[in-house]
Amino acid sequence: MPSDEDYLEDLRAFADELRKTPTRSEMNEQGPHSSTPYYTRWGSWNDALKAAGLGTNHEYVSEEELLAELQRLAEEHGQPVLADDVAAHGEYNPATYFRRFESWFDAREQAGLNPEDVRPGRRIDEDELLEAVRDLAVELGRPPSQSEMNDRGERSITPYLRRWGTWDKALEAAGLATRE
Repeated sequence: MPSDEDYLEDLRAFADELRKTPTRSEMNEQGPHSSTPYYTRWGSWNDALKAAGLGTNHEYVSEEELLAELQRLAEEHGQPVLADDVAAHGEYNPATYFRRFESWFDAREQAGLNPEDVRPGRRIDEDELLEAVRDLAVELGRPPSQSEMNDRGERSITPYLRRWGTWDKALEAAGLATRE
């Protein structure tokens, strides 16, 4: 896995190739990586650009604009609006919502939308998640890796990362030792 400095070097090299600071869209379409690891590591595209010593090119979006976008998505695609819906059809990156609001449910509630995920099969109970990772740990005789959970577990790691932020925190919530 590339280090922070590797990502910054790749970003600088891509900027040199373009002869300008790349936009998030340019990175996603032509760059050596998607913009996602930059959001994950630095919290925003602008912060990643600053860390690489590049000028910023992404304008600040107000909370009102973010909430209006959630309302637009709800009108066009139905409720509840999920982060996947924002990624696929929205104007802003889901990471922006995660940074700016206390939770995804809080953002939807502030937008006047149903904060709960009521679509059949979409909401996974926390106890079910923890039971699924414990079951795989028993089968393996040790805590599973992320790829093992994806390949052999009852659930993918996606709901774990959404709920706990990291795989290690999900393992700890399940009462399992973290993989070091």
